[in-house]
Amino acid sequence: MQIEIEKNQIFKQIQNFYPLEIAQQRLLESFVLSILQENQKFNFIGKSTVDEIWHRHILDCAQLIQYVKEPRAKFADLGSGAGLPGVVMSILGLKEIHLIEKSFRKADFLRRIKNISKNRIFVHQAKLEELDNMIFDCIMSRALASLDKLLEYCQKFLKKDGYCLFLKGKNLSVEIAEAKNKFNFEYELFPSLTSVESNIIRITNISTK
Repeated sequence: MQIEIEKNQIFKQIQNFYPLEIAQQRLLESFVLSILQENQKFNFIGKSTVDEIWHRHILDCAQLIQYVKEPRAKFADLGSGAGLPGVVMSILGLKEIHLIEKSFRKADFLRRIKNISKNRIFVHQAKLEELDNMIFDCIMSRALASLDKLLEYCQKFLKKDGYCLFLKGKNLSVEIAEAKNKFNFEYELFPSLTSVESNIIRITNISTK
């Protein structure tokens, strides 16, 4: 019952920044159900966050749609896990997104549920270091690695005029300072809707020092 109440509240919050259709609400419901059904097996989300899945995970991912420049571009979700944020963003309208996940079992889950979305989802079961010949307009990630490590990956996969959208926690200022020791880049910060300690960072013009 608590999850049901929370779900309706989250739909209203999303509609404050995105015209969420009824059909998309149903797809998000199916996605959440799939995660909950298999969470004990895969540990996609922490047990303490199960009752708050709509706020802690779905809204957290959905808020990224506000900062997408062109939904018809080519996107990647690095370390996709359960498809957070990749599947959520696909349901919200990204026409093509590539989910990259090194775990065979998690990638298998992503392949089984990718048709929840009406848009194109491609699943790559591989370590990021092993992938080549893939270039994206925008790279997203949530809870994968420190900022300097993410920028290393982005240099390999991001178009020259592309951008990154990362969901980051309370240590972001430290991570930015450390990343600045290795890379030149421009960035913007946007406050998270789900935690006062978190931010979304949009990064452009990445180069090695």
